[in-house]
Amino acid sequence: MKTIGRKLVTAGALVLVCSLAAACTDAQPVAKPVSSLPSLSSFPAGAPGVASWTPWPSALHDARHSGSSAVDGPRTGNVRWRRTLEGAVTPGPVVGADGTIYVSSNAGVLHALDPATGADRWTFDTGKQGGGDLSSSPLVLSSGVLLVPTAGNELVAVSPSGARLWSETLSGEPTSPVSVDGKRVYVGDTSGSVTALDVASAHRVVWTVQAGSVSYGSVVTDGSGRLYTTAGSALVAIDDRGASAAVAWRADPGDDITEVSAGLAADGTALLGTNGTREWAYHHDGTPAWNAQRAITYSSPAVTASGLAYVGDHAELVHVFDVRTGAELARYGPVGAQIWSSTVLDRAYDVYFGGQNGHADGYDVGGKRLFDVDLGAPIDGYPALTADAALIIGARNGVLTAIG
Repeated sequence: MKTIGRKLVTAGALVLVCSLAAACTDAQPVAKPVSSLPSLSSFPAGAPGVASWTPWPSALHDARHSGSSAVDGPRTGNVRWRRTLEGAVTPGPVVGADGTIYVSSNAGVLHALDPATGADRWTFDTGKQGGGDLSSSPLVLSSGVLLVPTAGNELVAVSPSGARLWSETLSGEPTSPVSVDGKRVYVGDTSGSVTALDVASAHRVVWTVQAGSVSYGSVVTDGSGRLYTTAGSALVAIDDRGASAAVAWRADPGDDITEVSAGLAADGTALLGTNGTREWAYHHDGTPAWNAQRAITYSSPAVTASGLAYVGDHAELVHVFDVRTGAELARYGPVGAQIWSSTVLDRAYDVYFGGQNGHADGYDVGGKRLFDVDLGAPIDGYPALTADAALIIGARNGVLTAIG
């Protein structure tokens, strides 16, 4: 993603709470349907996502980047609360097992927020400011421990009560860590390295593999021992062999640099989005599966458990592809602005994302716009969905908003 200057908001711990009976009046008039969906029969019968130990434990929900919740999302643009943090809310929020919302600002402060009001339960200052427009999220382990990427090349473990437990220094700024079993964690960093850590008890680094010279993508995996990252303009497959690891293959379509994370389908298809003109898909063995025309994307693909890939782009559209064939099944938009925020979905295939015009949008599966809420500044970070039908989404002005 392009690097932007950091803008700090000095309003402090301002919280605006809106009652459900008289919600804030930020929602714009609902527009006519804009999806080119051929028919609802194009969508699989199965749910897009599966339940995990928390409603939203990591970036794009899980280690495959499904971007898909197992519960309903919001159907209206009612604003539950707004919260102004001390810096741009570019890092993506996550949700703990008890509903606590965890989100950092670019000023380096992690907040544990009450989901009903947005008030702080506790804060943890990493002491590391920065991040630009690179969205990275903490990881909530099944123990409740949070692994927090920082702008200071550190991955920091924070207890459920907000105490520092340990840290690990990496070669570059860490991207979003992932884990399938809560014991082995994978984390990439901007130097192009991928590191595996065992965190079941005392943490230790197991191995580090150099995937390239620069990377802005987070690792994806299904827990089978194969993981993927992006480096330069390539998709890189890495095999975890237990005590060591090695690059299995590297696929580079030469379609400009990639600034987003890969997505991994349940059938093993891995997606690569670039700053070029196409989306690229590869089989488990590295052979090309398909490619599809689209515009530049700063929006990491969300790949559902049911075999759909959602990709936002600079043409102000969200495209929906069949991950088996590359056929475009639907598109949402144009929405009036480039989309850098990744798409997230609820269990009914309702779609949510934010634009560079500062608006958070929701669409139902058939393309009807559910809401359009103005957040007041460009949206760079990846949003989250809670168990009680709220969309949690941040903006560059430091405001975090709960919609629903």
